[in-house]
Amino acid sequence: MSYENSNRGGNNFRNNYPQRQPNRFDFSEYKIKEWIQKEIDIDTVSFADKFGKSIQEGRMTTSQIRNIFGEMRRIQMNGYVSQKTSFLLLKPKLAYAVKRNENDGLRNFYEYFKIAYSSVDTKNDTNGTKQFKNMIELTEAILAYHKFYGGKE
Repeated sequence: MSYENSNRGGNNFRNNYPQRQPNRFDFSEYKIKEWIQKEIDIDTVSFADKFGKSIQEGRMTTSQIRNIFGEMRRIQMNGYVSQKTSFLLLKPKLAYAVKRNENDGLRNFYEYFKIAYSSVDTKNDTNGTKQFKNMIELTEAILAYHKFYGGKE
């Protein structure tokens, strides 16, 4: 009998305590891509409400969401077209933040961000600018609801 399989304490910590299951948000019922590419509607606001609450409950901090949102605003102010490289680098920056600060809220925000990010047309500047604006507005609504539900710094 090997030591790993013995009942003598040691490295059986993982076996004695159940692993916490991540709380993943189900995006399948929402039309995020359509909202970004076409227009925001009343269902978008309902999604922002539910998702803002979910990421708050998942321990995402206001500063975590503001970091990425602030970068999005900077890109918008300087012009999406001239800042396209900065836009393209938002996804890896957020991925890094997720790995550094493992929490369900930030992980779920990253999943939302991947959908929204991939919905912006980076080949057509006119469409991309409009879609990026919709992405910012949706993200701002999520941020507002996150704060409403008690998002902490």
